[in-house]
Amino acid sequence: MHQWQPPATSAEQKARDVLTAAMWIHATFKNHIWLWRGQADGNHGVEPGVHTRVLDSGFTHDETTSNRATMMLIESARRVELDRHEGSRLPDLALLASLQHHGAATPLLDVSTDPLIALWMVAFATANDPDSRDDTPGALFGIRRPSKEHWIDPLDARPFISELQPDVASSLGGAVWWYRAPDVTERLRIQRGSFLLGPLARPLDRANTTLPLDLAATSRNAIANRLARRGEPSNAAIGKVEIFKIIIPAASKPFLRKLLEDRSGLSIETIYPTPWHRPFIAQFSTTYGRGRPLSWDLASPLSTPK
Repeated sequence: MHQWQPPATSAEQKARDVLTAAMWIHATFKNHIWLWRGQADGNHGVEPGVHTRVLDSGFTHDETTSNRATMMLIESARRVELDRHEGSRLPDLALLASLQHHGAATPLLDVSTDPLIALWMVAFATANDPDSRDDTPGALFGIRRPSKEHWIDPLDARPFISELQPDVASSLGGAVWWYRAPDVTERLRIQRGSFLLGPLARPLDRANTTLPLDLAATSRNAIANRLARRGEPSNAAIGKVEIFKIIIPAASKPFLRKLLEDRSGLSIETIYPTPWHRPFIAQFSTTYGRGRPLSWDLASPLSTPK
């Protein structure tokens, strides 16, 4: 995966360099639009939550296991009626989006159309303990928005898996899709959030991403070249790059936090509004997060344990 990090200078200046680099990339490319993902712990690759549960389990590490785990989550949420939203029953994808934004491990990967939101996720590790990851470098990922034929409509009503009708899982193929969920949560609307959805990639590469994205690993570092030659008319081409990483030094996080608080108009309360009208969804979603052992939910083996 192509990477860039700010030049060697003070921690405060590096925070400013990261912010300006992200905004410059966001505004520069004529033919490519980037979706943004921030991670307070930059040591992890880009990995949907359900992939983490599958890969940390003793079950076969494949898409069959991932789909079964996803259906177990959907069925559990429907049993406690978390699929009810303002008088309507949410279809599977919209329900997954709602659960994802409150901490559940789903096949959806959170991204934002706004790099400031993604940088916020780097600088503020959690709502309750923002500086808890200040000893760890963070990462801002730019992911090329899929082409229009790989978009999923907000209220796509297909079931996630079905043997009797067209479903979402069987339509993914080997591609990554962009799902713009309806505003089923305040968090989703405020964070300008959307999601990427794709199968568990082969060969497996957890250090970079478990989604089938082209890392352009054999080509020159187009992102670093592009940033180094800002302002030049013959700037470097982006080529096949579908995902890249901006490294945020650990020492720069407090300065980045202050920059975002002072300049973005955002706050912890704004980014993480309390779901007053749905008080149990956060508790449910946290229970079904990345750290929940898959064996707790799967009463019978999916396949031979590894």
